Amino acid sequence: MLPHTHTHTLPHPNTHTHPHTHTLTHLEFLVVALAAAALAGCGREAEEPATREYRWPVMGTFGSLVVNGEDGDAAMAIARDAVEEVNAALSAFNPTSDVSRVNAKAGSGEFVQTGIHFQTMMAASRQCHDASGGAFNPAVGPLVEAWGVFRGGAAHVFPPSETAIAEALPLCDFAQAEMRPDGAARLNREGMRLDFGAIAKGYAVDVAFERLAAAGHTNCIVNLGGNMRCNGERPDGGSWRVAVRDPRDGLDGESMGMLRLGGGLAVATSGDYEQFFELDGRRYAHIMDPRTGRPVAGMAQVTVVARTAAEADALSTACFVLGAEAGAALLAKHPGSGAMFVTIDDSGALDWTMAGDFAKHYRKER
Repeated sequence: MLPHTHTHTLPHPNTHTHPHTHTLTHLEFLVVALAAAALAGCGREAEEPATREYRWPVMGTFGSLVVNGEDGDAAMAIARDAVEEVNAALSAFNPTSDVSRVNAKAGSGEFVQTGIHFQTMMAASRQCHDASGGAFNPAVGPLVEAWGVFRGGAAHVFPPSETAIAEALPLCDFAQAEMRPDGAARLNREGMRLDFGAIAKGYAVDVAFERLAAAGHTNCIVNLGGNMRCNGERPDGGSWRVAVRDPRDGLDGESMGMLRLGGGLAVATSGDYEQFFELDGRRYAHIMDPRTGRPVAGMAQVTVVARTAAEADALSTACFVLGAEAGAALLAKHPGSGAMFVTIDDSGALDWTMAGDFAKHYRKER
């Protein structure tokens, strides 16, 4: 068992009979703290004119860049172009993306030629899928659709019948997603579809991060919907500071603590506060357990620190599904990674534990 470290009691949640969504951005930290980390975290007046923050809408969320150094506009152009390039290849909402083209041919037997971003995501997803025993699964879309998490309860019967779940599960078999050595891919069953939403934002951060570093921008934070990767240091020479949000508090509320990051480390969070539903007095996350066909219950939030943003992104989802003990075992396979697990019981009480290298970077400060 992981050590007990904190308990926070909450009131019982309300009971609803259909899913609903929260308006917070997917995988979001207290992103508003990012600018403070760069400009005010050192406790001085705004005397670093070379430190700039940029923010733009992309991939259904917001990207941001904090850069400590000259030529911030050039850095912004590099970061934005990198993220847009990844989005064009991987968005399931773009009909010309590699993902959409592969999905459109599902069950036809045809292979679709794909580019480097799709190929990289397939390889990384396969690795995390296998290491997590299927807890991470980019083919889970038909199951999410069966539960209607993103459409609302009026769209169909909720909760879905056992028959509907049983029919969806075979379409979530990631083993039926093939990719040849030349990068051509296909889905072997009609009705299958891929969605790299649980890793693509982190990957886009990595692509932007690497291109910025190659161009000489080595003191910055790249952030995409709460998937962050930090390089270098703040203007005062200290580590970048990223707030870990309280999953039951608003963005303007108090955080659970602060991460001090640099050296290319990344962080991502999966939580039940973004899209969720409540049934019979219990909250269920929009994150599905692909092994059981049901949404994850009992987990409020997982925050992961890892060597890359794609790794942190995928691990946060996998660990959310696995829970604290099995999640800690998965993290042990990823050197340098660590996580904070926030669980919730039937009474609404939160309890949190840490695993791996998370404690090295965490401070109980707000």
